[in-house]
Amino acid sequence: MKNKVGFNFNNWRKSLVGQLLLRFWVCHILFFSIIGFVQYNSLKTSLFQSAEQNLYSDYHAIRNSMLSWLANSDFPPGRFAELRPGNFVAFYTNDYKLRFMVRSYGRMDILMPTFMEENLKFDLYEKALSNQTFLVGKAKEDKYMLLVKPVLATKVSSFIDQLENPALTIQPDSASLDLITELPILGYALIGEPLIEESLILERNIQGYIFNALLILVLSTLLTALALQKPLEPLLNISSTARKIAGGQYNLRLPYMKTSSEIGQLREALNHMLEQLENALNTEKTAKGRMSQFIADASHELRTPLTSIRGFLEILQRTGTMDKETLDSAHRTMLIETERLIRLTEGLLTLNRISREEHDQATGIKESTLQDILPELLPLFLPLLEDRVLKLNDQNIFQIANIPGSTSDLDQIIPLRPDEFKQILYNLLNNAIQHTELDGMIEIIISNEKSKFSLAVKDNGQGIPPEDLPHIFERFFRGDRSRARTKKGQGSGLGLAIVSELVRVRGGEIKVESLPGKGTTFTIIFPKT
Repeated sequence: MKNKVGFNFNNWRKSLVGQLLLRFWVCHILFFSIIGFVQYNSLKTSLFQSAEQNLYSDYHAIRNSMLSWLANSDFPPGRFAELRPGNFVAFYTNDYKLRFMVRSYGRMDILMPTFMEENLKFDLYEKALSNQTFLVGKAKEDKYMLLVKPVLATKVSSFIDQLENPALTIQPDSASLDLITELPILGYALIGEPLIEESLILERNIQGYIFNALLILVLSTLLTALALQKPLEPLLNISSTARKIAGGQYNLRLPYMKTSSEIGQLREALNHMLEQLENALNTEKTAKGRMSQFIADASHELRTPLTSIRGFLEILQRTGTMDKETLDSAHRTMLIETERLIRLTEGLLTLNRISREEHDQATGIKESTLQDILPELLPLFLPLLEDRVLKLNDQNIFQIANIPGSTSDLDQIIPLRPDEFKQILYNLLNNAIQHTELDGMIEIIISNEKSKFSLAVKDNGQGIPPEDLPHIFERFFRGDRSRARTKKGQGSGLGLAIVSELVRVRGGEIKVESLPGKGTTFTIIFPKT
C-alpha cells in the first residue's frame, strides 16, 4: 500500500537495493549484537571482580576486631570507617542468630532485609567454607554481593590468613576443613556491598551502545545506499533498454559503460543475444517475404497450364467438333501443359524434401561418382543435343563414357546421393542446352585439387544479363532470355533453385559467371575432408 509520497515498501523490498540493504542490516545487527554481548560481559566481570576485591579488603580491615566483639561482648562501634561507602557488615552467633549490623556510615536496624534472609536460608556455615562471594537480589536497587567469613579462635589466625588470602587462590582441602571444623566457631561475619552503581554503569553502557549502534547503522545505510547508485546505474540502463526493445526497437544495443566485470559480461552477452534476435527476426521477415513471393509465383505458374487445359476443354465441349486434326492439336497442347504441371509439382516436392531433410538431418549414403550417373544420364540428352557438342575436359563425353576407367576424374567421390548428383547435372545441362545455339558447345570441366573438388558446366550461349545474376537461383525466377521460350523451353523456374539447395545442404558451394553473348559457367565446389 502506497503512502502519501508514493513509496511502496513491497516493491522496494523486492528491488536489488532493498535486498542488499536488508542483508546489510542483518549482518550489522548480528555484528553489533555479538560485540555488545562480549563487551557487556567483559564490563560486568570487571565490575564484579572489583566489588569482590572490595569485600575482601573490608573483611581484612575489620578482621582483628571481630573476635573481641563477639567473644568479649564488646560494644561494637557506631560506624565502620574502614568499610567502603555503602557497604555493611552483619554478625551472627554460631546458632545463626543475627547479633547486630553496622554500615560504613552508621549502625542500622538489626533486622535483616527479607530478600537477604530468604537467600541466606541459614546456610552460613557452607557459605563460609566456600570462601567465595555470592549475589542476592534481582532488581538493581536490591542487588548485593555478599561474603561470609567464620569468626574463629585467634590461635590459628595465621593459618586462616593463608587459607583465606585471595591472592594465593588456595582452596581448603579435606585436612584444612577438618581443622576448621574442630575449632570453636564464635560466629559469622556477613559483609555486603550494594551493586547499584555497577548496575547503573551496565545500564548506561547498554543504552549508550544501542544508541551508537543505531546511529552507525543509519549513517552506514545512507552511505551504502548512495554508494550503490553508481554501480547499479548500468543495470537501470539495461532495464530501460530492454523495455524499449520489447516495444519493437530491435536495433538498440547496450552502450559501453565503465562498471564491474560481471555487469560488463552481462552487457556483452545481452548485446550478442540482441544481435542474434535481430538477425532471426530479419531472417523471419525475409522468409515471410520469400514465402509470399513463392506462393504468388507458384500460383501463377500453376494457373497458366491449368488455364490452357481448361480453355481447350471448353472449346472442345462447346464446339463438339470431332475433327481429328483439331483433337490431336488440343490433346498435344494439354499433354504438354500436363507434363509441365507434373514437372512443377515434382520440383516443389523436391524442394520440400530438401528442406525437410536439412532440418531432420537425415542419414544415409551420400556418395556418388560421375561414372555412376553418366550411363543413365547421357541417353536423356542425346535427342536434345541435336547439333550441339557436349565435352568432358576437352574430350567427347560419349566416347569417355563408353570406356570404363578411362579417366580418374570420373571416379572422384563427391558427397551427393546418385539421384541428387543426377538431378543436379541434368538441370545444369538442360539449362545449358535450352540457351545454347544448335551449333554451340557445352563443356563439363572437372578439377580435382588437394583441398577441393569442382565441377563446372560451361556453355557459349547467350549469357545472362548482369541484373539477373543475383536472382538466378531464386524459385520461379526466369530472366528475359528464358522468358522468350523456344519450343523446348518449357521450364518451371525451379531447376536452378533445386541445384542450389542440394549443393548447400551437402556442404558445397555453387557459383555462376556469365557474359552476355559469351556464355555462362556454373561451378560447383565441394571441399575435401
